[in-house]
Amino acid sequence: MDVPDPAALVLGHLAELRGMPEEDWTHGPVSELGFRLHRLRQLQGLAHAIAQEIEDSLVASMETNTVEVASLGRLVRSEQTTSTWRDGGAAERMRDDLARAVADSISLDVATGEINVGTRNVALVAIRAAYDAIPAFSSLKVAGRQRFGLHLGDYRSYATHYRVTVESIEDER
Repeated sequence: MDVPDPAALVLGHLAELRGMPEEDWTHGPVSELGFRLHRLRQLQGLAHAIAQEIEDSLVASMETNTVEVASLGRLVRSEQTTSTWRDGGAAERMRDDLARAVADSISLDVATGEINVGTRNVALVAIRAAYDAIPAFSSLKVAGRQRFGLHLGDYRSYATHYRVTVESIEDER
């Protein structure tokens, strides 16, 4: 049995999928729509996993960050930095440290250099109430970090990896 060329296989299926009118995809009984959605999501997951494997292979094998590919366009490898919470409690620790730093800042008596405990407690309650209404955040503005002495590296882990994008001549048309 002959093994098909992967690019030709994908291209053929893309042509078939693109050739179907939208109403053929979106009309029908709920059960049939459910099957279509399920199968497309499976296809989407498989395509994503295969694309990731190809991208990993390209990252390792590209000799330069830009490679011209005849009849396709350009492959561009670029560095990406991502971050995640350092551990399961890091987000809550950051919010708590920020609340304490802000409360201390607000309750500091600049004349004596002492913290007014009553003002600090009120500020902590107000900040924590605001946290209940503010969506979760994962970063702090530079000015806030400098003013309150917080370091994101205490809460987040950073990793560098590479991505490959395709600047296709087909997409420019």
